[in-house]
Amino acid sequence: MGYLDRISVFEKVEVTPGEISEKRVSGDITVTSTGKTDSYHLIFKYSNPVKIDQNLAGLILTMPVINFTLFCRKLVLNFPVSDSDLEAIRHFISVNNTEVFVNRLCRRRHEFFKAEFLPTENDITEENARGRTEVIASNKKADAYHYETDSSRVAVLSSGGKESLLTYGMLRELGHEPYALFFNESGGHWLTAKTAYSYYSANFPRVHKVWSNVDRFYHHMLSRMNILNPKVAGRRADDYPVQLFIFPVYVFSMIPIILQERIGNVVLGDEFDDPKEMPPFHGIRHYYGIYDQTADFNRYFSKYLRNKGIGTDVWSAVYPISGFMVEKILMERYRNLFSTQRSCHSCHVKDGSIIPCGVCSKCLGIQLFILGGGGDPTRIGYMRIETEKFEEMLRTGRVRLDPDEFEYPNRKLMGEPIPDRLNHVPGIHILPGENEPLSLVPAQFRAGILKIMSQTSSGFYELSSGGWTRIDPDQKNWRIAS
Repeated sequence: MGYLDRISVFEKVEVTPGEISEKRVSGDITVTSTGKTDSYHLIFKYSNPVKIDQNLAGLILTMPVINFTLFCRKLVLNFPVSDSDLEAIRHFISVNNTEVFVNRLCRRRHEFFKAEFLPTENDITEENARGRTEVIASNKKADAYHYETDSSRVAVLSSGGKESLLTYGMLRELGHEPYALFFNESGGHWLTAKTAYSYYSANFPRVHKVWSNVDRFYHHMLSRMNILNPKVAGRRADDYPVQLFIFPVYVFSMIPIILQERIGNVVLGDEFDDPKEMPPFHGIRHYYGIYDQTADFNRYFSKYLRNKGIGTDVWSAVYPISGFMVEKILMERYRNLFSTQRSCHSCHVKDGSIIPCGVCSKCLGIQLFILGGGGDPTRIGYMRIETEKFEEMLRTGRVRLDPDEFEYPNRKLMGEPIPDRLNHVPGIHILPGENEPLSLVPAQFRAGILKIMSQTSSGFYELSSGGWTRIDPDQKNWRIAS
């Protein structure tokens, strides 16, 4: 029996749209496994009226399923789909299967899977990584959308995280009056975004929310995977056992709002990920589990929307700056937005306020950024910690940061000298393939965003000989906003 046969726990998964109204779409995800069939009723609710057809409803319902397709022989789409839909779904399945194979089965941080289902050295191949999920769709249709979006309208996929808060703050400062699009999962994960959502709703217009029980659907699917180690997969961790295709679920669910409001730009919070720290694994190119937070995803999704007749661009404003820089600009420039930040997936309510746990890898990284940048973590709900105790927590907490991004604020916190190789951390990065800063940002937004970033940054850096080298913009003939 081949490796893919051993891990194929789902014989077939079917997606069938059901109820569609101006504020709700729902449908059944029917799973056949070891000869038994059951269904989960997946729901998406909208805070404002929208228009959704069978095609769009089916696509929204399909995205969560892609998290599990490496373990699925057949995906059956019981709704009308176009050629561009099928191409996109197959592309997403191939990419995400590879992400799950490499980053959940091979490069493991947690032993979510039983040992007998882990790949051997001989099993680690590109063929196994891509999987062999067969997509079946008998109801074909042409792409019939012809929406003229407004290129001046911009929406931010919003949460309680630092990237979306900074993005929203910059766009508001620049006069673009952004929409804020929040995704409300039915479980406790919503606590991460609730503080920001409440503040936005009370102070800003154009705030939208989509509610979904998708988190319960994930639990439903995981409970049917007998290849998982239940003792590990069932306990709280800073990783999901399987799910790595999260943001596309959010973005697809927002398409009805994008169409209703004729939004020409959707901005995601993809922060900088150091390319020198992302080599292939056994020759297999992958995205370290964050494909849906990369420029490659944004470019592909923008192209897909255009192929469907939807003229909306998907991009990130913060992709060239480190998490440390995102945090520093946010806490120094947008203090009210900073106060709503809850970058923790284990938030809890205490005395009527939503408080981060303070000890998970995410919380440790955020506190390190704030302290290293001269800020006060207690402003966003953290307990005051002595530096010596915090350093001990960092040593034992498995903080998930690029090495330079960890070392720079840690040295700042401890008052140690900063070597030249780390000076790029508070800088603006020119990524491989770029010939000017923020080239992946639409021109109408670029100069203003660059001006804001430049007022805090240490300069511009490009990758050279395996390290980041500072460059003189005057020698590059860039038109930098002054």
